Amino acid sequence: MATEIERIVRMVEKTFDKQPWFGNSILETLSGINPGTSNLRHGTTHSIIELILHMTFWRLYVTKRLQGDNSFRITDELNFPKPESWESAIDNLKVSQQALVEALKTFPEARLGDLVPESPYKYTFYTLIHGIIQHDIYHLGQIAYIKKSFD
Repeated sequence: MATEIERIVRMVEKTFDKQPWFGNSILETLSGINPGTSNLRHGTTHSIIELILHMTFWRLYVTKRLQGDNSFRITDELNFPKPESWESAIDNLKVSQQALVEALKTFPEARLGDLVPESPYKYTFYTLIHGIIQHDIYHLGQIAYIKKSFD
């Protein structure tokens, strides 16, 4: 029987580049988006590339917390950083996936119920980990909507 950490890792992997139950994975949704489209906005929304960078830095936040770096903070500049090249944004997102999965695999399952230290809010590592999955899916919906509006 799989451990809770193994089940969480599978969920993170399915959401990112496998077949999640809800539809297309992150990488599948991003396929076919060209650099020009990545900068377009639907109304006052963030662009696709801005959402990718935002997702990447929040994934970094979770990874750092799982690794014990309690001083890492998301600043306004990191929350929605200035867009870079599309290729670099996708590469960094992929690197964030590898780092997140590795951090999860080495995180002690017995600590899932522990409160995340030095956080302005009280939540457990379990909530933090599931929160990043939900965060990715939320923004994936936005990206799919923006992408579809320019097809």
